[in-house]
Amino acid sequence: MRNIPPQSLTIGISIILLSLFPSFNVQAQKVANKIELKVYNQNERKQSCPDKVIVTEIPRPYQEGSFATDGSVNLSEYANNISVSANNSFSTTWVGTLKPKYAKCFASAGITKIDGEKYTGTTNHLRLHFVKGKVYFMLDLAGGFDANDYPLIVLKQGMKIGNPVWTWGGTD
Repeated sequence: MRNIPPQSLTIGISIILLSLFPSFNVQAQKVANKIELKVYNQNERKQSCPDKVIVTEIPRPYQEGSFATDGSVNLSEYANNISVSANNSFSTTWVGTLKPKYAKCFASAGITKIDGEKYTGTTNHLRLHFVKGKVYFMLDLAGGFDANDYPLIVLKQGMKIGNPVWTWGGTD
C-alpha cells in the first residue's frame, strides 16, 4: 500500500466534506410545513365531505431583504376544472367543480394543525369552502404584515398538474 501524505489526505477529505455542505444547507432550508385544514361539515350525510385537506407550504431559502413561501394543495382529489377565479395583491381564489363523490358537500375548513401540532394562532391565511357543487380555496393575506409593517403579498399564483400553487412573501 502506498503512503499518502497527511496533507493530501486532509485536503481530499475537506473537498469531499465541503461538497456535501451545500446540499445539507438546501435540505435544511426546504422543510415542508404540512398544514391540516379541518373540514367542518354542515351536511347530515357527512360521507359527502372529506374530513381534512392537507396544504403544503415550503419557506424559500433566505434572500437578503425579503422572504417567500411556496405553497400547494391537492384539490384535484376532490374537484375538476380548477382555475383562478379572482386575485389581487393580497389574495387569490381558486374554484373547481366537485367530483360526484363530494358534489353534495356543504362545508368550510380552516387551519387546525401544522406539522401534526395543534394550531393555536389567530390568523388563518388559508380557507376552503364546499358550496353548491363547487370548491373554493382562498389564500388570503389580508391583515398579515411583515417585520417592517408592510402587508404580506401574493407574489405568484397559478396551477401545476391540475392543482393550485402560489408564492407569498414580504420584506425582512
